[in-house]
Amino acid sequence: MSEVIEETQVQKGPSKAAGVAGKAALVGMSMLGSSVAHTEPHADHGYAPARWTAAAISILGWLIGGIAFPFGIWALVVAGGVLQVVAVIANLAMNAAGMGAKTNDDWAAAKARATEARAAS
Repeated sequence: MSEVIEETQVQKGPSKAAGVAGKAALVGMSMLGSSVAHTEPHADHGYAPARWTAAAISILGWLIGGIAFPFGIWALVVAGGVLQVVAVIANLAMNAAGMGAKTNDDWAAAKARATEARAAS
């Protein structure tokens, strides 16, 4: 059955809505400094303090707002929403400060230094 579905999807091609949503997601991810949106191969593997910090702040905001919402504690719900905005701002600020994802050139230089250090020892 999955063969029929896959074959039909290949014949039809991707939906226009998925294409538009995918492009919008790539633009948003690129604005936040994500290397996933780029087409060149990369070796960053998720190491970026800016991303981890933004994710932690966002999760905290989600927990605060999500727990407060059913109880109608609107001040905490708003605080949770504000933390979502703070997460984006923190990510952008940390990317600008050089704590975002490393470029491919940075990874290549780090790999070369590590190779030299291993050869020297």
